[in-house]
Amino acid sequence: MDGIAIRQLHWGERRPVLEVFEGLSERSRSLRFLGSKPRLLERDLVQLADVGCCGREAVAAIERETGRTVGIARFVRDADGPEAEIAFEVVDEWQGRGLGRQLVESLKLLARRQGILRFRALVAFGNRPALALVGGLGEELVRRWEDGTVEVVVRLA
Repeated sequence: MDGIAIRQLHWGERRPVLEVFEGLSERSRSLRFLGSKPRLLERDLVQLADVGCCGREAVAAIERETGRTVGIARFVRDADGPEAEIAFEVVDEWQGRGLGRQLVESLKLLARRQGILRFRALVAFGNRPALALVGGLGEELVRRWEDGTVEVVVRLA
């Protein structure tokens, strides 16, 4: 994608997390965090910036022209196996342009290098773009509905 660079996030990088959060509308925040999220608390920021080690990784999409972070995809590996939970967010102005796909594909390559075979995602019911993004990563093994969310597990292609 022209104008975008994808790179791995490093432990403690807070600015990219804040830039993406600020670029999300109230609706996008609600879909990403599965409920109202008007602001990031300090503990949220610490957790989201805790990547780069120990089964917690993230990749970021950076606008080449401005240096602004416009998307992040992350995984947290399960302690007991080759599966990881994923989450991703793309600022509103970049949604619908294939950036999410680029992020999760980069994340998938990173995961495969670490021996991860499956991704699991918890998606807000009705968030069709996110479900399609997860489903496109590989063979769908599980799809469960519960309390307004859909849990999807895919075997990475």
